[in-house]
Amino acid sequence: PKLFKKVAEHIISLDKIGEFNPQNVSNIAWAYAAARESHPQLFEKLADSATRRQNEYNSQEIANLVWSFASNGLIDQHLFSSIEISAVANLSKYSSQGLGNIAWAYAVANVAAPSLFSDLFINACLENENKFSVEDLRQLYQWQLWQEESKSNIALHPSLQEKCHQAFLMT
Repeated sequence: PKLFKKVAEHIISLDKIGEFNPQNVSNIAWAYAAARESHPQLFEKLADSATRRQNEYNSQEIANLVWSFASNGLIDQHLFSSIEISAVANLSKYSSQGLGNIAWAYAVANVAAPSLFSDLFINACLENENKFSVEDLRQLYQWQLWQEESKSNIALHPSLQEKCHQAFLMT
């Protein structure tokens, strides 16, 4: 914990996060989330940088970034709303894990993203139906529940919904 705090303080003191490339930003956020370390001031700076340069992010960087914010409980509504455009532009490039991560992150953040979660997203999920891990399926199940709660008109294909439900019930 002390190391993460010192690293965060150092990064913030550089005041050059805006010069970090998208991979650097998403990797820093991912490292803190994976270690379950929270540093709101650092994440605020990362969100500002990502928002300004969002059109430079690839699918993995977007998925890792939003997953990291959601996992850390540091929901930046502006980041999630802003990066939606880039997320849509990269939709055909997400891995099965990326699809699960981005769906789960938006559900946790409770940020509507109708242009992202459209028929294109559903088709991308269906194309990856046999590639999803149990964890990916659980994340998609939580996303599907969020869609139902939100009364949206978007839903996973019934066969994928069943796989997600079964994965969610597994212990």
